[in-house]
Amino acid sequence: MANVTDPLARSVHGTNPQNLIEYITRQKIYDSLYWKEECFGLSASDVATKATELKALGGSYGGNSKPTRFLCLALKLLQIQPDEGIVEEFLQNEDFKYVRALGAFYLRLTGRPAEIYELIEPLYNDFRKLRFREATGWKITHMDELADELLTSDRYCGIALPHLPKRDVLVSAGYLDGPRRSALGQLIEEQVAGDAEKFLEKLAESGNKAAQVALEERRKRKREAEEKEQKIQEQIRKDKVKDSDRHDLDRGRIHESRGGHSSTSRHHRGDTNLDERRRYENRTHDFSRSRREENTRGSERYNKEGRHGENEYKDRDREYYDDDRKSRPRNNHESHKSQHSSDKKYGTLFKTQPRDNTSETLDKIASNVEQENTAEYWNDQRAKLGLKPLQK
Repeated sequence: MANVTDPLARSVHGTNPQNLIEYITRQKIYDSLYWKEECFGLSASDVATKATELKALGGSYGGNSKPTRFLCLALKLLQIQPDEGIVEEFLQNEDFKYVRALGAFYLRLTGRPAEIYELIEPLYNDFRKLRFREATGWKITHMDELADELLTSDRYCGIALPHLPKRDVLVSAGYLDGPRRSALGQLIEEQVAGDAEKFLEKLAESGNKAAQVALEERRKRKREAEEKEQKIQEQIRKDKVKDSDRHDLDRGRIHESRGGHSSTSRHHRGDTNLDERRRYENRTHDFSRSRREENTRGSERYNKEGRHGENEYKDRDREYYDDDRKSRPRNNHESHKSQHSSDKKYGTLFKTQPRDNTSETLDKIASNVEQENTAEYWNDQRAKLGLKPLQK
């Protein structure tokens, strides 16, 4: 029961909150010693107290992928699901940096997009150092780097983060008021009247290397954007020239098919290839010539066959009647003969009886009846069956 989610907890992203952490990692947390000894029966305030004792961030480490204490407390928050006000207090806590980091990670897993941007972006102004435990060692990171990774990355501490829309999308949809306000905004306004590039130039002149690098990157992006825009405009101009040339050539082809002469040379605009245009005109001439030849052949055939091809139809009717006359029998004798030949070849469905005279059949029947009435006939039949003869 210690690993069961709070019954009053609501689903997050359509699933159990604990399912936001992968199954294998979750099972390793349940089996860890810190979870069993320190995380049993904790409330939100108890989790905050435990978070003040943290010494590092991280996901899993070592050969057996042991979970860190930071990850265990994050799963405990998913299990008990504290109120939103408590999570905001975690983020506004400036005394304990790991409590703030834990609240930011939990909010990134369970919060709404607009709420995530509004509460995590202020962490860009926090430059305190944080220890981060990797799978094979340690590294030093900062709170602003933590905020940037939570807002831009798909994974953190080995945990897959839910999809987060871009800030521009939320601004265009009306969920956010505008671009993020930097902490240097007031300083820029005071010194260079709000021009960030002039502010960077001023810092670069004073010898600030970071400002020099940022100024170089800004100028490089600006040059790339101008070159890209120039290429797009040039491509649009070429497409317009090609469309106009194609339109003129099509109009010349239509004019030639109707029997006129090509006028593409008069209406041609732009610096297109002259050889290609002449080649196209030759093809149109060949097409029109073939159409005229086909029309002449059709007219000759029309004159030869008549108004509706009557000669051809008459020939077809004559052939049909000749074949039908050949296939019909000449008289009844031939039809009976063909019927008998077919019966001999394939057989018939009914048995044929021989044609006897009625007098002969009556005599045979009478003789059979007389034989059946005699005792000798029946004695012969009984002898065949192995029975005794009739008694007299």
